[in-house]
Amino acid sequence: MTDLERFFERLVRNLAAIDLQRVKQPVPVLDIKASVMPYRTNRRSLGLESSEEYEELLVRLVSQEGGLVSTAPPDVAEWCARQMASLTPDLSGIPGQAAATITVNPQALARVLGSSAAASVAASSDNPGSVSFGPEKCPHCEATLPDNRAVNFCPTCGRSVTLIPCDSCGADLEPGWRFCTNCGQEVSEAGAAPT
Repeated sequence: MTDLERFFERLVRNLAAIDLQRVKQPVPVLDIKASVMPYRTNRRSLGLESSEEYEELLVRLVSQEGGLVSTAPPDVAEWCARQMASLTPDLSGIPGQAAATITVNPQALARVLGSSAAASVAASSDNPGSVSFGPEKCPHCEATLPDNRAVNFCPTCGRSVTLIPCDSCGADLEPGWRFCTNCGQEVSEAGAAPT
């Protein structure tokens, strides 16, 4: 998963946790920065070292890089694309961001969260309680997780369900990684070193 996809996934999960319908609606860029996914409360989960990294990811997202979102008005997306193509991008603020919105691309939603979660979001207006994000059970304590909202931490043991610790060194691993980025140990899906 790329940094931009991780940023996008966190955005979608945060939107769904607030109100599932927001995943399908235009989201003001200012809301992303101020309340949906502020830097200070999301930097650790995104693996960011500085606010500049956050601003760069936001500019990349608004520029429609990777086709994850569509941006309105189009001139805001064009400005962001020009900045990212520049040797010295201006990350101090997106001109017109007060009026700018992004809309999540349904295909990108399926690519990042899986087709079943994307289908659940698409059908959520018919049956709002049927949506499932992420794993069904906690990878640490095996407790059943709520299936009608985005869940980042297990309500039973309090540990992250989006990051799994390497059994060899304890570093955070993302689901699906085959090797630890810290110690290089081969790991299983749940983060345990293979026997």
